[in-house]
Amino acid sequence: MPALLLLIGFVCLETWGILQALHTLGGAFVLAWLIGAAAVGMVLIRRGGLQAFQLLRYAVARGELPPPQVFQGLVMAFAGLLLILPGFLTDIIAVSLLIGGAGLRQRLGSRLSATVAQARPDLQQPVTLDGEYRRRN
Repeated sequence: MPALLLLIGFVCLETWGILQALHTLGGAFVLAWLIGAAAVGMVLIRRGGLQAFQLLRYAVARGELPPPQVFQGLVMAFAGLLLILPGFLTDIIAVSLLIGGAGLRQRLGSRLSATVAQARPDLQQPVTLDGEYRRRN
């Protein structure tokens, strides 16, 4: 229930920010900003996110722990998703993820990698299953 209230509050804050920007800056500027931010978000998702998802899929298929660069790409894709969502607060968060540079993305990527490594310790070393089998005709 608190998460739903936070979500409703966030949407109300975003709507209030857009309305204030419409009143202050005018409709053409706000519309251009929202469309431009969405276009940049789509480019970010295409450039970094799809490649990161593909590398993640390959690493999981091989049974390996994905490298931290994959998680950095996922952080970039998340920033692109935030840019696609209408609102100035999400744009500020996305731009801070992007302008924060490789250092911020690197820290977030290594933290995500460590979390996955802790949750799935079998991905760090190959798992060998021993057993016997018999064919039946």
